[in-house]
Amino acid sequence: MELTASNKTALLFGATGLVGNELLDQLLEHPAYERVIAPGRRPLRRQHDKLDCPVVDFDRLEDQSGKITCDDVFIALGTTIKKAGSKEAFRKVDYDYIVKAALVAKAGGANQCMLVSSVGASTESRFFYSQVKGQTEAAIREIDFWAIHIFQPGVLVGNREEFRLGERVGIGISNFLRNISPSILGDYNPTRADVLAAKMIAAAQGVKSGLQIHNAGELLDE
Repeated sequence: MELTASNKTALLFGATGLVGNELLDQLLEHPAYERVIAPGRRPLRRQHDKLDCPVVDFDRLEDQSGKITCDDVFIALGTTIKKAGSKEAFRKVDYDYIVKAALVAKAGGANQCMLVSSVGASTESRFFYSQVKGQTEAAIREIDFWAIHIFQPGVLVGNREEFRLGERVGIGISNFLRNISPSILGDYNPTRADVLAAKMIAAAQGVKSGLQIHNAGELLDE
């Protein structure tokens, strides 16, 4: 069930990323939101009557607690171990920054949290990446939001600034297998970033409280 409120404020973390950029575009056009706050290390190259882009230090994100008010928080922060440079740097972004972002949002009045996680996220995973994702999910669950939506997409498809050979190969194989059988890959189907963003925003208009997990099978383009 969907109930679109009006005059809401959305807080978006990760607006410069693949999913975050799609979220930003769609939030600015969505009638439920009269204001979109997108904190970043530097101002966005984007101007819009609804948009506010405060500059923040993510290493000291807790300093923003109580200073940013919002209704819904969308967290699309994330990196890769290769891009971060080390496991420790990866965990800082994909755990520390995300948990801090959620706590800042909660302190600012957020009722709902929409988090981009990953397929395979589990605290029991043998893989460091998936283990950290699982730990992040567990930490977010402990925050007392009225509703928490955790999205676990497959390989994300969209217009990235950087070229990722392994990802391109994986997408090609996935598309080939989907042509044989759309359900063959299950939760490991690729996920289009624009579709994920749309489903995150739609979830935020719902009237169901508590924890809800959205796996990659729910995030296929229709």
